[in-house]
Amino acid sequence: MQRRALSPTRSAAIFTICAFAISWICWLPVIASDRHVGFVAPSVTPLLIVLGTFGPFLAAVSMVARRSGFKGLAEFVGQAFKWRVGLRWYFVALLAPGLIRIVVLIVHVLKGGSFPDLSDPARWLAIPATFVAVLLIGGPTGEEFGWRGYLLQRVQPKIGMLGASFVIGIISAFWHLPLFFIPAAVQSHLPFALFLVRTIALSIISTWIYNGTRRSLLFVLLFHASLNTWPNTLYILQEEGTLGPYISTSIIYCGWAAQLVILGLLRGRGDRRNEAEAAPSAAA
Repeated sequence: MQRRALSPTRSAAIFTICAFAISWICWLPVIASDRHVGFVAPSVTPLLIVLGTFGPFLAAVSMVARRSGFKGLAEFVGQAFKWRVGLRWYFVALLAPGLIRIVVLIVHVLKGGSFPDLSDPARWLAIPATFVAVLLIGGPTGEEFGWRGYLLQRVQPKIGMLGASFVIGIISAFWHLPLFFIPAAVQSHLPFALFLVRTIALSIISTWIYNGTRRSLLFVLLFHASLNTWPNTLYILQEEGTLGPYISTSIIYCGWAAQLVILGLLRGRGDRRNEAEAAPSAAA
């Protein structure tokens, strides 16, 4: 049964609160346990971290199912199966992050750094399996159905694509905040300010991809998965705590995002579909 539609602003606010609540309920007990307040078994910590990443996904699915029923939910999930777009978007989503990683690797070597043996076939054969694992449980699926699949559609008609990119980037960065206090999480080794800037830049790029592919969530998912996969393949041998490669990569993504803005590719409110196409998501 469909319920009365909420306004986009109210839907966005409720979704954001739910996404934070679901994720932080998983992550905060781990932080408390690390500080000897309560107890979470070490074997359970990775599970809670992964479960927490699905907060945006679960919040979005709950909102859509409650307001639009199974039909609306099918249309919502269907965003991830729109694959008929121009070939260049496959390059952007799958290969661009790899090329950026190679550039960072070259810079690292020129500065006297080193890297593992890339001639080992096993390293390259493992990429597909690593990519699928990252896609499903490494963040993209848990986050992007919420940030781009749900929230972006409700924010960008109000404040435009660029404004929505900044807002969602900031929300997403602060949603990650508990992970900065969990030693087992990657974020615990990063400065939050740098992570915030990088997340906003990636949000701008993701908004461009999502709207450029006529709202295909698939390519945002692939882009996010590529971001997380290539560093695991082309990783850099360095002293623990060294941020050079992360900073270099962040600078490149910030430059990419800035170029999109300068070229005017984030103008407008994302209204590139006709009313018939846009209507199904409005009731969610």
